Amino acid sequence: MVILAATAIWSASALLLFAGHPARPAARQQAPAPAQEGLVQLDAVFLTADEQVEIQAGRIVLREIPAPGLKGRTYEAVGILPGTLDEALAIVTDYRHYHEFMPRTERTVVTDESDTVSLVEQYLKLPLGVHKRYRLRYAYRKGDGGFRVDWVKVPWPEVPLSRSVVDTSGHWQITRFDEGRLLAVYHVYTDPGRVPLGMKGLAISLSKHEIPKVIERVRQRLESLFRPRTSPGDWGVR
Repeated sequence: MVILAATAIWSASALLLFAGHPARPAARQQAPAPAQEGLVQLDAVFLTADEQVEIQAGRIVLREIPAPGLKGRTYEAVGILPGTLDEALAIVTDYRHYHEFMPRTERTVVTDESDTVSLVEQYLKLPLGVHKRYRLRYAYRKGDGGFRVDWVKVPWPEVPLSRSVVDTSGHWQITRFDEGRLLAVYHVYTDPGRVPLGMKGLAISLSKHEIPKVIERVRQRLESLFRPRTSPGDWGVR
């Protein structure tokens, strides 16, 4: 559902997979709770006039979502994807092959799965030889004209916090946009924990600019797997 109105690093030791925008201005942002199986009411996506121009031109809009009271940061990227809902779903739920196209993902291990829920161990390769890993629970739900995939961090007792993150959660929301195109929202909250002194400003700046790369990589994956003879065109980043 689209209403047209007028998914990383936290320093070299904490680059994370910051992976829809609220239907109304955000008040107190809460990290998403585990998704429930079944049909979902998809969020309305509000775009300003300037954002509409950016989106229609094939560029990716990046915005920070206020999260008062939370230690982490929430970002989202919004952009157009080519293809069908089935094709997009096949890509964003292809957890076993995330290392082939998702930024900073070194490898993944799917430890349990059903038709709608998967438990995935993700390993990230960060700058300066830093590695992080955590376990996520992904849940897919279908909505009217689109779908949503939520994820939350779940316990992995064998991994110390120094090798992981305090918390991360988020979702994909992908809906029909117009003929042959989809609107993708990649929304991620991450609290990496302690950031080395003097590195916070640089870490925030770098983490923000990692987010649009996720939509870029999914676009490229869709083109390479489903439209290998079609040029992706001028995909830009705001």
